[in-house]
Amino acid sequence: MRQVKRSVKAGAALAGLCTLLLSGCGGQSPFNDMQDAMTKMSEKEASFEKEQGTLQSYEKKEQKLYTKMIQTTKDHIKTVSSLSDQALASAEKREEHLKTEKDSMDQSKKELKAVKESAGRLQDAELKEKADQTVTFIEKRYAAYDQLYKEYQKALKQDQHLYQSLKKKDLAYEELKSKLKTVNRSYSKVRKEGKKFNQYTDQLNEHKQALYKAAHQRSKKS
Repeated sequence: MRQVKRSVKAGAALAGLCTLLLSGCGGQSPFNDMQDAMTKMSEKEASFEKEQGTLQSYEKKEQKLYTKMIQTTKDHIKTVSSLSDQALASAEKREEHLKTEKDSMDQSKKELKAVKESAGRLQDAELKEKADQTVTFIEKRYAAYDQLYKEYQKALKQDQHLYQSLKKKDLAYEELKSKLKTVNRSYSKVRKEGKKFNQYTDQLNEHKQALYKAAHQRSKKS
C-alpha cells in the first residue's frame, strides 16, 4: 500500500495585538517593533495553510489513481499508461504548489532579522527573556520546515519514478515492491519531519502567548 500523508500547522495570526497590548503607550517601543515584524511574518505566511489543503488534495487524487493502476491488469497497458500520465500531471502540480508554499515561508523568514534586532533592544529583563525564547522557537520552526521541504521534495520525486515505472508492460513484481518500499520510506521521513515542525509550531505559539501576557501585565501597570 502506498502511504501518503503530510499535515503541518501554520503559525498563529498576530495582527491586531499591538493595539490590544500596548495602546496609548506612545511611540514605537522595541516590543512594538518586534510585534510589527512578527505580524508581517505571519501575513507573509498567509498562503501556507491554503497550500496545505491543495497539496493534500493532489495527494488523495494520486492515491486513487495509483489504486486504479494496481487493480488494472497488464493486458490493459493503455489504461494504466493513461492513469499514470494523470498521476504524473498531478505530481507536477504538487511541485508547483510546494514551491509556492516554500516561497511564502522564505518571504516570512526575511522578517526574522527585524524580530531579533527588536528583541535585542528590550530593556525589561523578563520581557527580553521571553522574547529571546520566542526567537529561538521561530528559528527552530524555520529550520524544521526547511528539512520537511527537502524530504517532501525527495518523496515527490519517488512518486514520479513509481508512476513512470507502472507504464512498463514487463514491470516485475519485485521491482514494483522495491519502488513502493522506497516511496513509503520517503513519506515516513516526511511524517517525522512534519511532526517535528508541528511541535515547534505549538511551542512557538506557547512562547508567544507568554510574551504577550507579560507585555500586557506591564502595559496595565504603566
